[in-house]
Amino acid sequence: MSTLPDRLVAMQIGAVSFVDEGVDQTLDILAERGAVNALFLATPTWTRGTGGRQIPGYKIPDHGGTEYDLGWVGGNYATPHPQYYGNTALGAVGRAPEHPERDLLEEVIPKARERGMQNFAWMEESGGARELRRYPNFAKVLEVDAWSRPGRRPCFNNPDYRNWHLGFVEDYVQSYELDGLAWCSERPGPLNLLMQGPVEVAEIGCFCPHCQQLGRARGIDVARAQQGYRELVEWNHRVGAGERPVDGAFVTFWRILLNFPEVLAWQTLWTESQRQLYRDIYGVAKAISPQVQVGWHVYHNISFSPFYRADQDYTEMAKFSDFIKVVIYNNCAGPRFYTWVKNICSALFGDAEPDDIYPLMMKLLQLDEGTYEKLPQTGFTADYVRRETARAVAGVDGQSKIYPGIDIDIPVGRPRERLEPARDVGKVNWDDNEGDLTTCTPGSVRDAVLAAFEGGAEGVVLSRKYSEMMLDNLSGAGDAMRSLAG
Repeated sequence: MSTLPDRLVAMQIGAVSFVDEGVDQTLDILAERGAVNALFLATPTWTRGTGGRQIPGYKIPDHGGTEYDLGWVGGNYATPHPQYYGNTALGAVGRAPEHPERDLLEEVIPKARERGMQNFAWMEESGGARELRRYPNFAKVLEVDAWSRPGRRPCFNNPDYRNWHLGFVEDYVQSYELDGLAWCSERPGPLNLLMQGPVEVAEIGCFCPHCQQLGRARGIDVARAQQGYRELVEWNHRVGAGERPVDGAFVTFWRILLNFPEVLAWQTLWTESQRQLYRDIYGVAKAISPQVQVGWHVYHNISFSPFYRADQDYTEMAKFSDFIKVVIYNNCAGPRFYTWVKNICSALFGDAEPDDIYPLMMKLLQLDEGTYEKLPQTGFTADYVRRETARAVAGVDGQSKIYPGIDIDIPVGRPRERLEPARDVGKVNWDDNEGDLTTCTPGSVRDAVLAAFEGGAEGVVLSRKYSEMMLDNLSGAGDAMRSLAG
């Protein structure tokens, strides 16, 4: 166990790790190697980023299964109790087909508690996962695009979708001795998507009846908002295809915003709808168990996009958060940001080259990293972890704890070979780099953990999942905690 029990050291971990390595052995390794004193148990999850073994095509680590789990589906790795899902057309669907005879929470929580470890349900919305669309009635909860057609992702304002997730919350808090819930939704909203790279039409919403009703209640002209987004989608497609409007990509984008101010209002409505689900999750969990800790995962876009950063107001989030897990993955940040800058130069900054935009982004985001062309090989520094932690700590102003996410062997670049079809709908292009790319080391992990605490963190979350980590690199976290203990 951690030598510093007052500082949370959590591990994100999925069911497959306990199946492959055994519950007792896995918990012992986590405590001895990483000084882990808390678990983020991944359920439900439909994304390879938190569930299953190593992503097919990337290096298999030195523990656990020795083969890829091709065909992994994901879902709820706990036992569904139907009485908590009666208020949604989706019902209690979602039980993962892997390990159906086992209950992740039931098996792990008692043994973790014996070791003094806290237990959190690590709940991944996985809104883009194709597998969700196989569930009966899921088509009824999808967003509606700017042309009034069913979209790609579920709508936060659809009562059946909201109540399905609230059913998970009630089920988990009522049925298991959890210390907390950590909920994840990696979606930036329609305007952010349009600005930061080429998109598909069906990704831009939502204009369903529920959203339209909320929009009218806010005094938004729904028809004009919808027309504005149609024009922005067409702008995005032209610029992404290499066309340049006569006045340039940026000026044309800005002109559409001036002509349709409802576009900004609709982005705010979308963000507030996502945030309202956070509030509802917080309220339901606290109504059942006031002592349960409830917090949120804020994904990596918070470091890359000044526009998304403006949406994610730590001061506001702190009002309904016991903790916020901020993604500050420094190693993979280099390749990811390299790709992000390249993407935005195919949209909002289509008039410029990445080498022109990168220094501007560094200034706007208050970052200080290496040269653009070297990012895929160097990653970001540990000082990035310190700075972003300190910014988050200042933002919550003591009203919520900050637990930075620490990168341990998150895959970078393209896989060596494509062994599975894309799992998510839409265009997801985090990192398309190739060649000799940055890697984690025990020292880099140690430095990142120390930097997080130097920035004022009250804990860290070792990420993304144990099943992709090398054990020596995990030991870097333990080394950091032992050095802090003196």
